[in-house]
Amino acid sequence: WIDSHYYFFHNGGMLPVMLLVLIGAAIGRDPITVWVFRSKPMLVLGRISYLQYLMQHVLQGWIKRTFGWEDNQMAKALFLPALLVFSYCCQRWVEKPYTEYQRWRMEKGVKGCDDRCIDRLESMSSKVSFRSH
Repeated sequence: WIDSHYYFFHNGGMLPVMLLVLIGAAIGRDPITVWVFRSKPMLVLGRISYLQYLMQHVLQGWIKRTFGWEDNQMAKALFLPALLVFSYCCQRWVEKPYTEYQRWRMEKGVKGCDDRCIDRLESMSSKVSFRSH
């Protein structure tokens, strides 16, 4: 049951509907589309979409090792809600604080370890001559 629905959506079954929604959003004249895309759940899904992409195999691998996957319909059914919660938690408590720290560091001009390493490598490469004699 889940596999047939997965293949339908994965192979473009929702493409006509999504195309109409995107055209309505692009034109900006469809108030329902504008309201839907500016709603809190859609904004949250937009913020965590990249983390969903990054974490889907990590979470699925953990579920496979811990609970099994092939014969476990409950694990398959709970995978998407678990992925949403896991992605939200990673965004809220890892990505967001790190992004705020990087922004603060840039504003204050504080050099981090990466900047210091790059400066060191640049100073070392300027001392080495690559000309052959």
